[in-house]
Amino acid sequence: MSINFLNAHRGTLRVPNTDSSSFKRFSLLGIPTSDQITGLELRLSKVYIKDNKRRHIWPLTRYSDLYFIVSTIDTLGAEPYTINVRGFAHVDDREQLPVDRTVYYWKAKDSSDIAPGQIHFFGSIIKSNEGIRDLGKALSDLRQTDDFKSIIKTVVAAATSGGALIADALICIAGAIGSILGNVDDTPLITTVLSFTDINGNFDVLGRHAYTESNRYVDLETTLIIRDTTREPK
Repeated sequence: MSINFLNAHRGTLRVPNTDSSSFKRFSLLGIPTSDQITGLELRLSKVYIKDNKRRHIWPLTRYSDLYFIVSTIDTLGAEPYTINVRGFAHVDDREQLPVDRTVYYWKAKDSSDIAPGQIHFFGSIIKSNEGIRDLGKALSDLRQTDDFKSIIKTVVAAATSGGALIADALICIAGAIGSILGNVDDTPLITTVLSFTDINGNFDVLGRHAYTESNRYVDLETTLIIRDTTREPK
């Protein structure tokens, strides 16, 4: 079954233009670029389920079983930094999932290290219609297939291009993972693709920066943390 990850009512894209001419213009203006950053972290801070897509008809159960697919990639690696799917059983309306964790991390080891110019995040929550399965072996086997390896190459090539290319590539990863989930809804509760880039100014201001995506089903918050020892107060 094909999953419609970017249903118009449940999908969001935040993918700024990453044209290289903008990079030259920003450098000439003296705006900080990624080579001046000493640490980057992207955290999945909060996922609040407002509506779990289960009709509440007594005495039938009101809980839903949910899968959460997450993937992140930067412009440095030969493969995505994170490819993960996690199941949550018996989720009620107005329930917060225990997901506070790091989904991307980079720290300079010495002064010659250059930070990524872009970080891309994909997240999608899908309702299961047959409970939660242990997907560890299935995901490991999927990673070894030629088709999945081909998708990874496409994602890596698209990472530096930004825009719709990286969104489409990350959705291909999610589609491949969706094929091992079993009987699930064909429309996720939410799907979001976020791009953080030096050109777009996402790395200019130090500290913690929260980004929230919401629809009628889910509030999803990510936090971008930026460190730069040359700009931090002594």
